[in-house]
Amino acid sequence: MKQYYPLIVVALGILLSVAGFLYAGFVGGIPGPDDSPAEAAHVSLHNKIGFGAVCVGVLSFLAGIVAGVIRLFSRKNSRKKHPQS
Repeated sequence: MKQYYPLIVVALGILLSVAGFLYAGFVGGIPGPDDSPAEAAHVSLHNKIGFGAVCVGVLSFLAGIVAGVIRLFSRKNSRKKHPQS
């Protein structure tokens, strides 16, 4: 199971990015030209929440990729140091 942790982090990053994008698009949306300042602030708040979710998703995606590459190289190096007879 430990070998799949980077893949799980990558998948969760993708899901969180897509969810944040959809949240910002559907809940936040684009403020209308005749919106009151309170409605514009409400839309802006939800767009910031969606943007934060996208940023966290991208960072976790990148962290999963980096963890997977580190795990891949550490396995290759351990196999070279200890050749099997």
